[in-house]
Amino acid sequence: MKKTALVFLMALAVAGVTRADRTVNETRPLAADGRVEVSNISGEVKVIGWSGDGVAITGLLEDGVEELTISSGGNHLSIEVELERRTRNGGSAYLTIKVPKAASLDIETVSANISVDGVLGELDLESVSGQVEISGEARTVEASSVSGDVIATSTAGSSELESVSGNIIVRHASGRLDASVVSGNIEIEGGALDSFDGETVSGSIFCAAGPTDRGRFTIETMSGTIEMVVAPGINAEFSIETYSGSIKNDIGPSPKRTDDYGPGRELRFTAGSGGARISIESFSGSVKLRTN
Repeated sequence: MKKTALVFLMALAVAGVTRADRTVNETRPLAADGRVEVSNISGEVKVIGWSGDGVAITGLLEDGVEELTISSGGNHLSIEVELERRTRNGGSAYLTIKVPKAASLDIETVSANISVDGVLGELDLESVSGQVEISGEARTVEASSVSGDVIATSTAGSSELESVSGNIIVRHASGRLDASVVSGNIEIEGGALDSFDGETVSGSIFCAAGPTDRGRFTIETMSGTIEMVVAPGINAEFSIETYSGSIKNDIGPSPKRTDDYGPGRELRFTAGSGGARISIESFSGSVKLRTN
C-alpha cells in the first residue's frame, strides 16, 4: 500500500510539473502588413520582426494559465492568455512571437514585460507594471507603462512614450518624439530630432539630442532638473525660464532676473544663425546648458 501511494504521489508530482511547463509552438498565416494583437497578464511578451511567412508563436505557459487563445481573420491575428478563474491573479505566460517586419502591433499586459525588435509598422504597447523595450525604427510608436521603464534603442517617424513613475530612456532619437512622466526621469542620449516635447512633474530631464535645422523643442518640468548637451556650432534660438530655480549657460550669455524683487530668471539668446527653436521652462528646478 505504501509503495502504491508513493507511486501515485510521484505521478501527481510529474503531472504537476508537466502542467506547469506546457510549451507553445504554433504558426498562423498573416499578410505582410497585417496587425497582431496580444494580451497577457504576467510573464513576458517578446516580438521579433522576421522575413518569414506568417506568425510563429513559441513559449511557456505556467500553472494557472487556462489556455492560449489564437484567432485570426484576414489581416488580423489575436493572441490572448486566459487565466484559470481560481487563480485569476496567478499564472504567467512567456511568449516569443515572430511577425512580418512590416506588421503592426497592439500589445497589452499587466505585469508582463514587453520587448519588440525589428517591427517597422505601427506599435501600440501598454503595460501596467512591466518594462517596455523597443529596438528598430517603427513608423509610429505609442508606448506606456505606469510603473515600469520605457526604453527605446532608437526612434524614427513619430514616437509617444509615457510613464508615471518609471523612466523613459532613448538611446538614439530621430523624427518626432513626445516623452512625458510624472515622477520618473527622461533621458535622451543622442540623435537629431525634428520635434521634441519632454515633460515631467518631479523627475529630471536629460537631453543630448540636438534639433534638426528647423527643429522645435519644448522641455518642461515642475520641480525636476533639466540638462541639455548642446553641440558646438548649433544654430538655434533659446528661450529659458524658471521661477525659483537656477539657470547655468555654458554656451552663451548669463540669465537675467524677470523682476527686481522676485525670484524668477529668464534667458533668451540666439546661437549661430538661429533656425531651430528651443523652449525650456522649470518652476523650481535648475536648468543647465553645456557642451559636453
